[in-house]
Amino acid sequence: MANWASTSYRIEGSKSDLERVYGVIDDFMSERRKPVEENAAKEWEGNIVKALGATDEQVSKNYLRGFIQEYEMDGNTIRIEAEEAWGATDFRHVLAMLMPELTIYFIVEEPGCEVYATNDDGGRYFPEKFYVDACVNGDYQSEYFETEEQAMAYAAELLDMEKMTQAKLESWNEDQEGDDFIYIHEFEIVA
Repeated sequence: MANWASTSYRIEGSKSDLERVYGVIDDFMSERRKPVEENAAKEWEGNIVKALGATDEQVSKNYLRGFIQEYEMDGNTIRIEAEEAWGATDFRHVLAMLMPELTIYFIVEEPGCEVYATNDDGGRYFPEKFYVDACVNGDYQSEYFETEEQAMAYAAELLDMEKMTQAKLESWNEDQEGDDFIYIHEFEIVA
């Protein structure tokens, strides 16, 4: 069984290109169009790229194990929330091959394998670059931050400390015998 990652996409482009992509997504999701393969779910990302012109070879040679959960046209941007197996799939790459004038930003989280990645290095849609996952005295909390300094300050606040360093945090985590922990995950910048 796969570990499911939460992936968010923001797609920019010309109005006509965005309407084309959105229309294809909406046709599958609203069941006006049947999935492209007999056993495929209507939410499968492969439906979209196949309907937009991907060849069987492009579909088979790329990892497309993702399913759209939510989607909307937001002004000049398509917003997609998807569940993808093990991390971000090749959906964005295939879509970019088919429609190279689109700009596709994404961010993905899969805590089980500690996958935290984005291609939005400038923070246009996803400014958060650090994720703090913590359980202190049995109280689970999580928060996103733009800088490591903000994440460290939050960790210090959780422990009623004035300042936190990587070394102090590692030591604190090692000393915990129960379920308490504070992990700071940095989003890797990928292509």
